[in-house]
Amino acid sequence: MSDTSARPEPSEPPYHLHLAADERPVAASALRLLIADEAHLPDLRALAREALAGVDGSEADERRGVTLTLSPPQMKIAHTALRSLLNDLRREQHDERDIVRRILDKLPDEHTMRAIELN
Repeated sequence: MSDTSARPEPSEPPYHLHLAADERPVAASALRLLIADEAHLPDLRALAREALAGVDGSEADERRGVTLTLSPPQMKIAHTALRSLLNDLRREQHDERDIVRRILDKLPDEHTMRAIELN
């Protein structure tokens, strides 16, 4: 008789999100807003900070794109932050809205995001 509880559960593979140079500040802004809004949820804030650390870089690097390696929970947090920002932007902020939509199009669909459990 084998003990299946001793086996580690397989972990989900990371998601690689490439952000172009003009997408980096928008993604960072979305994550910072989520961090500020979720002060009462330290676990969510920690995931958002981890994702934000990958977006932030030196000033020289800000002119280049970056590829973020996100765990499924970090990816869900990034998706949530971007959706929240998209909902908060006004019609006259169409350039920023277009960038947010472009980033969201790179992420898996909303059904996939909902299936990710945050521990």
